[in-house]
Amino acid sequence: MEDRVHQPYRMHLIPGLPEILANFNPDNTPGLLGICLSGAGPTILALAIDNFDDIAAKIRAVFDRQPDGGVETVYELLDIVSEGATCIETVDNE
Repeated sequence: MEDRVHQPYRMHLIPGLPEILANFNPDNTPGLLGICLSGAGPTILALAIDNFDDIAAKIRAVFDRQPDGGVETVYELLDIVSEGATCIETVDNE
């Protein structure tokens, strides 16, 4: 994954992200499909098909060793939703 629009200009604002993008790729990280800055940041998205916990641990280790006590991280494994948008509540505007 190579975002050429906003990522090159914003990745240096997130300590550790340039190292992560340079060192983790599908060729050297089993199960990983790619990593990108999500939106304007500071969230990053790692797309993977396997080895989720191992990939997250390696990425988090880079953030942990950043200066000034590291970068606090939260790791979430999200499910794929295949049915699209659904209405879970309706509001009566009358």
